Amino acid sequence: MLDLLHSKTDAGRAEIRARALPLSRAARNLLLVLDASKPPREWLRLVGGATEADFDSLRQQGLIAAQAGGGTAQAAVPSMPPAAQPAAAPAPAAAPSTGTLLLDRAALYTYLSGQATKLLGPFKGYAFALEVERADSLSALQALALQLVERVQKAKGDAAAAAVRDALGLR
Repeated sequence: MLDLLHSKTDAGRAEIRARALPLSRAARNLLLVLDASKPPREWLRLVGGATEADFDSLRQQGLIAAQAGGGTAQAAVPSMPPAAQPAAAPAPAAAPSTGTLLLDRAALYTYLSGQATKLLGPFKGYAFALEVERADSLSALQALALQLVERVQKAKGDAAAAAVRDALGLR
């Protein structure tokens, strides 16, 4: 089970906002950052204090689930440098020059939560992922997407920001 890629379920995202369940600090941190970009073993290594028992607890409570299609960790290993990787969410074929995002809520959420740590680093990415989890509407996610472009531009320059804009459907 630790070789399959996992992601948050709707119940998991709701728990992040509501904080209704009595989760340990390590389990809650694991729930916050876990996405299908890394196998569970790597997330357990990265989240201080998190154990396989925490992972199993999240899975048994329905807060996380294995990815549909049974993706494995080997399928997630990138063959290109991170800056050249395709976006997790599909980029539209033609985007207007008005700066309007063409991604729907699910695609935008997936991209933002999956790319935050890759683009901003572990600490800033974690903080940004928390902001994504708190976003309760498409417009809130769109605002965060524009903030991500700005943050990437400051941290990594114009070329990296342009790649994020392309992935988000901005021109």
